[in-house]
Amino acid sequence: MKYCIQYLLLFLPVCLFAQERSTDNFGVIVEINEKDMIGLLHRLEHESVLNNIKYRWITQDNSVALIESGDDKNLFKWCLQQPEILSSSYNGILTPRIRPNDKRLAEQYYLNHIKAFDTWNYITGGTTFGGEDIVIGVIDNGFDIQHEDLKENIFTNSKEIPDNKKDDDGNGYIDDYNGWNQNKKNGNHDLRSHGTNILGVLGAKGNNSTGIAGVNWNVKLLPVTTGDRISDIIEALDYFISMKKLYRQTNGSKGANIVVTSYSGGAPYLFAEDYPAWCGMYDKLGKEGILSVGATTNEPDNVEEVGDLPSTCTSPYLIIVNASNKNDEMEASTGYGYKSVDISAPGDHILTTDLQSNNYYSTSTGTSLATPMVAGAAALLYALPCQTFSDLIKEKPQEAPLVIRDAILNGVDKKASMTGKTVTEGRLNILNTLNILTGKYCDETLTPVGTITIKDIKKEGSQLSVRYQAPENATLSFHLYDMLGKEVLNIETNTSQTRDNLIHLPFNTSQYAYGVYILSVVSGKNVISKQFMLY
Repeated sequence: MKYCIQYLLLFLPVCLFAQERSTDNFGVIVEINEKDMIGLLHRLEHESVLNNIKYRWITQDNSVALIESGDDKNLFKWCLQQPEILSSSYNGILTPRIRPNDKRLAEQYYLNHIKAFDTWNYITGGTTFGGEDIVIGVIDNGFDIQHEDLKENIFTNSKEIPDNKKDDDGNGYIDDYNGWNQNKKNGNHDLRSHGTNILGVLGAKGNNSTGIAGVNWNVKLLPVTTGDRISDIIEALDYFISMKKLYRQTNGSKGANIVVTSYSGGAPYLFAEDYPAWCGMYDKLGKEGILSVGATTNEPDNVEEVGDLPSTCTSPYLIIVNASNKNDEMEASTGYGYKSVDISAPGDHILTTDLQSNNYYSTSTGTSLATPMVAGAAALLYALPCQTFSDLIKEKPQEAPLVIRDAILNGVDKKASMTGKTVTEGRLNILNTLNILTGKYCDETLTPVGTITIKDIKKEGSQLSVRYQAPENATLSFHLYDMLGKEVLNIETNTSQTRDNLIHLPFNTSQYAYGVYILSVVSGKNVISKQFMLY
């Protein structure tokens, strides 16, 4: 059908070979059913209201198209009058959201603000509890994927042969070995500082004696290089949808396990209601199990009043971020909105990766840096080592991003400077978010057999207080195992020796690593195991 439409379009009398058009004309983005496009083109032929018409689908499911004529004003008016077109919007220009600052800092102060060091005691990212790679989709205008502190964490499409000009994995994209460049139509990225800055915040390799540490020490970064038009961002988001669908359809043998997307650009003074195709992409991503994180403007604007995209998009699968400063207050030059901007994160003098021409590292300021901090936190949390959460990711992929989103928003540190300015009125705290999730998903009972029950495990000073239920005069042995399966405690007692079915086990937490532990209680053939997190 796609090729039939293209063939028909080629022979329409109103269509001439495309000419170079003014940079002020970028076309109109329309949502339309593929079968309705034929009727639309027929009507164009008979009405002959526009010249130099061309179009192309910008999503793989052929639901969103870009129509161009060189006369955007009349084309837009005409599209609004056509019943087949579900929505129409100008293909506006996007802008990166960064305020460059060439003063280098001696340390990554912002990691203390968001409690990254504390969180790394439990998880450092990389894979889910089920062993699947965690992938972050990143959109920008270019990247240095060979950077010394990034190259180990760049996603590799193992089913694609680089630079052979073929679509080896059949995903609709040629040579996307390390991501996709939609301008070049291959996987070779343009070298740009902005995208390289973003990758460093998200996932500069940690604990490698080199440079800096990203929010995730070990993660797979899937970059997409785009242009500066709204249609470009839609195409980039569609690439992530295609890769996640392929991953799920092939049980992980192809595609990518994308769980989060990060985009640090946007278009000011626009409202979501006028750009449904763009905003609708976030719901499509969410249905595939992908949470998206976007930057608000770097101007001190109330986006509820003046507009901004993607800030005013209302998808529950989208988190909008503004910037806080070194004093842990809301940055003076950042956008805000009590309904549209969800959370603040450090965006002032952020030390991150850069190009060789900038000595490989530099400091930058703006919501561009705050956004990957939140996106990185979301990806990090997918590494939560709990079976119940792992099951949720697999069995309810549409629900998992909402669980992560709610935990991030509910885990903020409230700040007076943010009161009435954002949905949460607070700044990102990854440790708080981790505690919310572990409290909900990591208190698990495993393989119960017989009549023993563990009711509660509490960490109190240098001991574990375990409340249980067991038959009278039963001999019980308590076995404690760390996350590597090593037994670190073994104590035997009799229920007659305990009071109120409560036992206090010696457990000096300073001697043990933080993480997941399993307590097993055994009496003959009866056994109960319970998983818990040591903070």
